[in-house]
Amino acid sequence: MKITIWSDFVCPFCFIGQSHLDKALKSFEHADEVEIEYKSFLLMPDAQNFPGQDYAQNFANLKGMPIQQAQAMLKNVTDMAEASGVDINYDIAKLASTTDAHRVFQYAKEQGLGNEFFKRFYAAHFSEGEVISDVDTIVRLAEEVGLDGAKVRNILGSEENADKVNQEISEARTVGVQGVPFFVINNKYAVSGAQPVEQFEYVLNQVWEEE
Repeated sequence: MKITIWSDFVCPFCFIGQSHLDKALKSFEHADEVEIEYKSFLLMPDAQNFPGQDYAQNFANLKGMPIQQAQAMLKNVTDMAEASGVDINYDIAKLASTTDAHRVFQYAKEQGLGNEFFKRFYAAHFSEGEVISDVDTIVRLAEEVGLDGAKVRNILGSEENADKVNQEISEARTVGVQGVPFFVINNKYAVSGAQPVEQFEYVLNQVWEEE
């Protein structure tokens, strides 16, 4: 069984959805026969990090909404994350562009480290307050998952892998992705959003029986 996941490092529902899928896989008797592949998606391509500006204010400005609305949205996300056992801390999180991180992610995939890269960047963004658009930060985090730092720095100093990122985003549109996370199982069964663990368990077993 193959599960393809379109996602972005700054997508809280992607982080939560990944946690739910991981829990579902723990009770799935064929989990050792499941392959997971992440694909790039830019949730907020215009996002920037503004030092000194908190997440809620930056998010409100980016989305053109009142700060109170942004704060309420982030509180709802934090409550959902807490209920799922996922650490999302918007008090320290830094909103940032993920374009460069996705270009390095493509290199990580080539090295068989795509899943490790994605999970590391989720945690860095949501739990550790890292600025994941910063070159030195990307290099350090990439080295932590086993990538060559010099190669990563070369990628960041060029436009390398931009075409691969764009290709995966185009592919997302082709299969009808309107938002992330978006899970496709065996190229035919789609699951959208951070579904409950029980829903993932049901889908995994249903697809296995049908296939």
